[in-house]
Formats: sequence, structure tokens, C-alpha cells
Amino acid sequence: MLVVVAIIGAIVGVSVPALTAGLAGVRLSSAAGSVASFLTFSMNRVERREQAAAVVISPAGNRIQFFVAGAGEKAESTLLMPSGVRIEGEEPRRILLYPGGGFPRMEVVLRNEKGARRSVTIDPITVVPSIRRVE
Repeated sequence: MLVVVAIIGAIVGVSVPALTAGLAGVRLSSAAGSVASFLTFSMNRVERREQAAAVVISPAGNRIQFFVAGAGEKAESTLLMPSGVRIEGEEPRRILLYPGGGFPRMEVVLRNEKGARRSVTIDPITVVPSIRRVE
């Protein structure tokens, strides 16, 4: 019985680090998809409602916010990163979006606690997101 418990303990000891690394990767992939959806939503909303807006990417707050021109200081929507996933950078970035105009190329780089990185880029012409691994 003691040998069986020792074998089970060894299997658990080997599998737990792999499981946590797998969960960190899933969280990072999910966060990258959420960022892509949020940025695409922001660009589409500007075009549909024909109202200028701004996207604020805040690494210190670990969030992305969408502000509409007429709303003032209150963000219309906010995307918070899940635990273990951080937005890379130090200074907040403000990206202005104007209806009927060309959108700027947007890129957000995310990093998880294991050091894995994902880059989310939105094509300014087609508004199609691209998520890729960063080495």
C-alpha cells in the first residue's frame, strides 16, 4: 500500500507543474482572443455610430478602455486582463479612432507568468485581428 501511495505521489509531483503551465497558456490565449475582440469591437463601433473615440491601453492598470467622444471621463467599456496575464509596456497608449478615416495599426503584446508572449495586431484596412507568438 505504501508503494502505491509513493507512486501516486510521484505521478502527481510530475504532472502538477505541467498542468499549471498548460493553464497559464490557456489563460494567455484566451486573453489574446479577448483583446482582439475588444479592439475589433471598438473599431466597428466607431464606424457604425460615426462617432470619434479613443482606445487607451494601460499596462500599469493591466486594462484596455474604450472612450467615446461625448462621454467625457467615463469609459464606455473596459477589458481587464485575467490574473497571470500582463500587458507589456510602461506608459499608457492612447489611440484615436475617427469614423470614415483610416485606422492606425494597433498592437498589444501580452505576457503570462511563465514568460510566454502573444502579440495581438489589428490590420487597419480590413480590421482583421492577428494573434501570433512572440519569441
